Amino acid sequence: MEFSPERKHVLYRVTRALGKVGLGIFFQRVEVRHPERIPAAGPAIFVANHPNSIMDALVLGVALPRKVNYIAHAGLFRPAVVDWFLRNCGVIPVHRRQDDPGKMEQNAATFQSCYETLEKGETIGIFPEGTSDMLRKVKKVKTGAARIVLEAEARNGYDLGVQLVPLGLHFFSRSRFRSRVLVNIGEAIPLVKYFTRYHTDPAAGVTALTQEIQSRLEKLTVNIRDDELDDFVRDLERIYRAELKAEWRGAGVASSGFQEFLLTQKIAECVQYFQEKNPARLNFIRDQIAAYQRKLARLHMRDEWLRDGALRRRAWREGWKAAATAVLGFPPALYGMINHAIPYFIAENAARKFLNERTKILTALLLAGGMAFVFFYTMQIALVFNWLGWAWAGLYAISLPCSGFYALSYLKSLRAYREQAGFSLFRLTNRNLIQRLRLQRRRLITVIDQARDEYVAAQQGANETGSIQHLAPSVRSSSEK
Repeated sequence: MEFSPERKHVLYRVTRALGKVGLGIFFQRVEVRHPERIPAAGPAIFVANHPNSIMDALVLGVALPRKVNYIAHAGLFRPAVVDWFLRNCGVIPVHRRQDDPGKMEQNAATFQSCYETLEKGETIGIFPEGTSDMLRKVKKVKTGAARIVLEAEARNGYDLGVQLVPLGLHFFSRSRFRSRVLVNIGEAIPLVKYFTRYHTDPAAGVTALTQEIQSRLEKLTVNIRDDELDDFVRDLERIYRAELKAEWRGAGVASSGFQEFLLTQKIAECVQYFQEKNPARLNFIRDQIAAYQRKLARLHMRDEWLRDGALRRRAWREGWKAAATAVLGFPPALYGMINHAIPYFIAENAARKFLNERTKILTALLLAGGMAFVFFYTMQIALVFNWLGWAWAGLYAISLPCSGFYALSYLKSLRAYREQAGFSLFRLTNRNLIQRLRLQRRRLITVIDQARDEYVAAQQGANETGSIQHLAPSVRSSSEK
């Protein structure tokens, strides 16, 4: 079928341009994996996991080259000015049963809008879990996406050509400015086999396709099925991921956002394996890690200080570099801190209000911080212009973002120096204790290594690939595809 060129409302273009600038500042990097899997034209539905509330839509809207018409819950369409803005950006409202069961019949109009959007050759973005969650898992996927694609095809004699593309969103930090994001784009789901089933039994066809969407999203994300294991996986990551990254360096594989995501994914899969096959072994490792971390917490120490000599020497080098920076970099850092103290304070306070809804922290930081920084930058530049004229105002405007980023880097280096200096002093007076802790750490790593080897053997025995032990070469080959 032939379709008209994709139309983008001027409001959508402006919003996307501003979003691109804003996210470019807010995130250190937005890495898009396999962008070639996004269809250049024609109808498509993008289904993604939903870890971070509104931020997920912002990231995908900037990362994907196509205009994305999102389906969002109707509660976002208030007040009237927001309703006008969202509709002109292509957002389609849907009523959720948990919000207002009495309005579910209005969703017939939502589905009709989706069919018409696809029939015009445009795209739809859906977060089929329905709600965002801090837990790293794909919750039970709702049937909406499957119903839309199958019914749209049925209305057009199964000749519309909709592509159903799954995407995995992975935020390396869910509450920190200048973190990183991975957009992991999967292959389009083949739909032909579901058409026949939907034609004869619509409910069965929708159920089968929904299950396929669930499976695809789980493979594109970190999916910890047991909620109680999430914190333990994080603890294991902090201790063991550095060991695995050292194996990368030994194999000559450079680190990237996708590779770090893959490490976390494989660690989670290994933990899930032992939870199902040998929970006693898993509990033993968990107890060992907990005991080790309690000792570190009591001594105000970090695990990385107890790693091998090369890492300790690197820490020393970073410490000396931070010490030099602390002295020489203080004047420009102070300039940056003075100019950014008030908007930074506003952004931090906005984020703190969402401590009980942590999936919204990044969105609060972005929106509140963006508005605060734009307002104060404008006021400050205007004052300099009024006092000193255009030339100084221009120089001042250039200095603001540069000094802000430098101040953040300076404070980070200062913290590293303070911690390293504290550890160095502690080590001078507690050599025996440090040696015992290093011995405990080595024993802990040995226990984890043995569990990993057992998991690898089990995976190889089942003819499965992508094990932790062979992660470096598998990452290299997958990156070259």
